[in-house]
Amino acid sequence: MSNRQSVLFPFLAALLLLALTGCSLPSLIQDEGTSSSSGAPQEKISGPKPVLSAAAIAGATRSNSTDGAEMVIVPAGDFAMGDDDSEPPGRTVSLDAFWIYKTPVTAAQYRKFCQATRREMPPAPSWGWKDDHPVVNVTWHDAAAYAEWAGAHLPTEAQWEKAARGTDARHYPWGNEWDPGKLWCSKKTFKDAGLTAPVGSYPAGSSPYGCLDMEGNVGQWCADWYDEDYPKSAPSANPSGPESGAYRVVRGGSWRGIHLLYVDNFRCEHRGNNDPDGRFDDTGFRCVIPG
Repeated sequence: MSNRQSVLFPFLAALLLLALTGCSLPSLIQDEGTSSSSGAPQEKISGPKPVLSAAAIAGATRSNSTDGAEMVIVPAGDFAMGDDDSEPPGRTVSLDAFWIYKTPVTAAQYRKFCQATRREMPPAPSWGWKDDHPVVNVTWHDAAAYAEWAGAHLPTEAQWEKAARGTDARHYPWGNEWDPGKLWCSKKTFKDAGLTAPVGSYPAGSSPYGCLDMEGNVGQWCADWYDEDYPKSAPSANPSGPESGAYRVVRGGSWRGIHLLYVDNFRCEHRGNNDPDGRFDDTGFRCVIPG
């Protein structure tokens, strides 16, 4: 038996055993440079890494060494985008795998970027900067510059929507029933929430892939130019938006929205937009990295 076969057969056998016993493979996968549960550094394996299926890596996490952001994997494959009633047309879209930040970029992370690039922080919101809250008052250009510095990019709106709703066409990250207790938003009057919340404060509102704050807290800049009619002619694989436009896509409801009057704005399929040069105290962003 060759050396390659002697290594490959035990690996395949281990995969088969995991499948038969129902063990979770993602818990056994660690990014390079991490440690085992005992604290001992893991030996780096030379040579090509085994190719894992999209289903196998679902639930895996890693961190971005530049800004320390935790990321979750969104596996390659199809998902239901849009909705024939609220955001037509409903359609099937296929995306390559990608890593997405688990939460929006925080004020502390953005400050690190400013210090590294000798940029100034944006104007502080009325409540002042809070390190564990999402950064706000950033233009689309600011967000794109941060993403480039972090070795990432802003998500396309297709990537954002899949990360928020998964593959079962749910309306909210947590399911199909509206629940204001699973996100940070205003409750009775417009803006009565007063300010943002620490990122990840509502774990019960997690998306199928483990993303937090996909709805509520802050709306999020996406890479795409906005065009109301783009979904009607968009490609079915890895759509990246129109080539030009006047506004950029913003996805996700924010702390300002009232849960009873603007409930549709909190749906995963809802498409928003805004001036890419504008600064808004209810808009931040998160980043993605190809899988």
